Formats: sequence, C-alpha cells, structure tokens
Amino acid sequence: MFAAYSFVILSLVCAASCKDGFLPDYIEPCNIKSENFTECIKEQIEITLPKFTKGIPEMDVPSIDPVQLSNIEIDGNGLNLSFSKAAMHGLSDSKLTELKVELGKNKSAETFSLAFKGNMSLTAQYVVDGKILILPIKGSGDALVKAQGIEVWIEAKLNHHKDDNGEHFKLATPKYRYTIERTTFDLKNLFNGNKQLAETTLRFANENWQQLMDELSPPAIKQIVRTLVKTINKFFSKVTIDQIIKGYNDDKEEN
Repeated sequence: MFAAYSFVILSLVCAASCKDGFLPDYIEPCNIKSENFTECIKEQIEITLPKFTKGIPEMDVPSIDPVQLSNIEIDGNGLNLSFSKAAMHGLSDSKLTELKVELGKNKSAETFSLAFKGNMSLTAQYVVDGKILILPIKGSGDALVKAQGIEVWIEAKLNHHKDDNGEHFKLATPKYRYTIERTTFDLKNLFNGNKQLAETTLRFANENWQQLMDELSPPAIKQIVRTLVKTINKFFSKVTIDQIIKGYNDDKEEN
C-alpha cells in the first residue's frame, strides 16, 4: 500500500511464483530511470495488493488482513478498559493517498513516505469498569469498534543489507502519524445484558468517541505499523533489489 510495499509485493510474486528473476505477465518491474517510476509503483500496488494481503504460507509470511494485535489496555481518567484476542480488519481495502520514493547514488539517504486511507474494524473480547466522563460503564464480552476514514502517514529509511544472493532493501526507523474521521463502539453484554443501560451508555460513548480513541488508537496503530514493517522486511529478505527495480545499480556499477 505504499512504495516499499510495492517492492515487497513484487518480491513476493518473484519468490513465490518465479525462477531466475522471471515475473508473471501481470507484474512489471519498475525502471528507476523512467519518468513514470512512481506511477509504475502505484500501479503495481493496485495489481498485487490482493495477493499480498492473503499471505504466503510457503514463505512463512502471514496474512496482514486481519492484523493480529496484542492486548490493549486503557487505564486512566476513571476508566479501565482492556481488549484481548484483538484483530484489526480492513487493511486490504485501504487506498494509497500519497507516495514519495527517494532512491539514488547515496544509499544512506534513500527513503520513502506514503499515506493510505480506509475504513477498519477492531474485533476483540473486552472487559470494562469505570466511567466515560460522568457516565458509569461496566461489562465484558464481544467488542466491535468501527473506525471510519483512518488515514496513516508513514516515513522510513530504506537501508541495505547483503547476503549470498545479493543486496536487499530493509525498512528502518519508521515514523508515522494518523487521523480518524469517526468511530462507533458496539460492546455486547454491558451491565450483564441490561438493554436500557447498555443503549444509553453506548450512545454516550459514541457521542464522545474521540476521548476513547485518544487512548485506544496509539497502541493499535503502533502495532499495525510494526506488523507491516516486519512483514515487508521478511519479503525484502527473499528477493534482491536488482530483481525488482530495473536500472538500480547501473550508475553505481559505472562509478
């Protein structure tokens, strides 16, 4: 879903389906010397994203939709809320909104930046006790959190490492930020199934969603970015740079 993401996807197809650098006819390696290099990357993302998100078991690479999350804890301002067995769904339907790739002779300065946007949902088991502002809330059970219009911006360095097969990219020191347009909460079995209290509390929670998301979003988004980087780097380790970017080492070999 972003520049390095497309490289990874190309790597995936090459490593899983190809030999000696051959790519199937629906994949075209992008030429770094082309004026349309960035547009080529965007096009490859659109073509290969559905395949990438399903994961490649034979490469020991898991699916990234859903993203499995570690437990999330909110403990402060009179509210104790925890999510376990959490998973974030919808990443594969996100759309690329920004993309910039910086590749050149100075390898230490190579970077990429991107942004993607979409609607995502969190499923989990929840336990809650305390207050949302002034309203009591208590319960445990199934949770569904729907977040509309999540946009995530990521910037990272493109480091290099070599092995017996050649030179590979590796993402390093990623930075990110995000915005969310709207969130709704559906928590089953609040107040031991008291429908009236549950409806009142959920209505109040959804009216004040921003306060809850200020606590919930940071650990969730951090885990999503960390999972993406880990998965991408696993792909990068399988395929060399020369296999996925035409002309990358031409000038370097001449100098």
